Amino acid sequence: MPGKVLVFELCSELEQELIRQQLSEDTLKRYRKVLNEFSVFGGEKIYHQSLGTKFLIEKFKADGGISITDEHSRSETYYFKCIRILAEYYNFGIIHTGTDFHGELIWPEGFRSCTERYFEGLVNDGLSYGYINSSKKVIKDLILYLDEKNISDPVLITAQHNDAFIKSYYKLSPKGIATKLCVLRRYYRFLYLNQYIRVPLAEKLPQANINGRMKFPTVWDQETIEKIKAGAERVSPAGKRSYAMIVLAAESGLRIGDIRNLKLTDIDWVQKKISIIQGKTKKALVLPLTEEAGWALIDYIKNGRPVTDSPNVFVKHRPPYDAFPVNSTLNYILSSVLNKSDIPPEKKENIGWHTFRRSLATMLLQSDVDMPTISEILGHSDPDIAGRYYIQLDIQSLKKCMLDLEVMDYVRE
Repeated sequence: MPGKVLVFELCSELEQELIRQQLSEDTLKRYRKVLNEFSVFGGEKIYHQSLGTKFLIEKFKADGGISITDEHSRSETYYFKCIRILAEYYNFGIIHTGTDFHGELIWPEGFRSCTERYFEGLVNDGLSYGYINSSKKVIKDLILYLDEKNISDPVLITAQHNDAFIKSYYKLSPKGIATKLCVLRRYYRFLYLNQYIRVPLAEKLPQANINGRMKFPTVWDQETIEKIKAGAERVSPAGKRSYAMIVLAAESGLRIGDIRNLKLTDIDWVQKKISIIQGKTKKALVLPLTEEAGWALIDYIKNGRPVTDSPNVFVKHRPPYDAFPVNSTLNYILSSVLNKSDIPPEKKENIGWHTFRRSLATMLLQSDVDMPTISEILGHSDPDIAGRYYIQLDIQSLKKCMLDLEVMDYVRE
């Protein structure tokens, strides 16, 4: 685990890092309050995660550890979030807010060699950044839990630790549980096959029961998508960027990873098309550039994009104006626009950038486009994916969803 550091020193260091992350003043004020109280509580003691747990227990008179529960108010929840962020910053050298990592994730010493080697293997196997990023979050949470139990080496993990840790997943959906167990199973198999652990923990994980009624994800219709577009103001540079990303996602069905990594050279303005190598499938994909997407990109590139040497179309708007990290989901951009959009609350549930892709696929299906063509447009590696997934969505809930699929040339001869 990391070296010894006094509580008040760690709190001060984290506060400076939160300032560098440019959090809102209100959020900083709340976190400062927690850090100041914890500094008084811990003082010149050597920091350990268990000290944060004791602080929360005394504060709320409940043995809830560092997990956020439904029993606390929004202001109280900041205590749990802040103490957890402090533990993650101490153990991994990063700040993890929402779905994004801020900083380079450094694995604790006892787990560093095996975990770095594990993720190098995932990269070499060509797995998507989305899968790798979600796997990092699961394994990070596992190591954080083990640290609270004073487990500093994978060889010390027992089946009992395993069982206790996965209980934290029981409130998730069956599919969510299955996804996390799949990550753990793969990680444990790697550790066992490479002799980092002596017990085949992967075989001791429970099988997730994903049977039962499926909760269908949200799909947006034409009216909803237009309201979402209207929620992105087009005056500020950031607003122009948000609008261009949303229009591109809605009209092309591109995955957010491919939008994030889109290069200036990927756009053929004369032929009015976008040509990329998809991050997930590693397959080439060529799509038409619609009029609205084309003008939105032009407006952002000419009037909103900072001057930068980055080859990416979409870049951060803070110095040094470089590309977004490959593990960034950019959900905060979409969430900001959705909060300003005049759409009903139920249309904001179970959503993300992938909702645009899901909506486009369903609307193509409603327009009697055949499955192979839908798979080709969306760049699926397996043509049967559209049939297995999107047809099911259409039968259940999407007959009322229609989108104008007319593709217009934004540059006319």
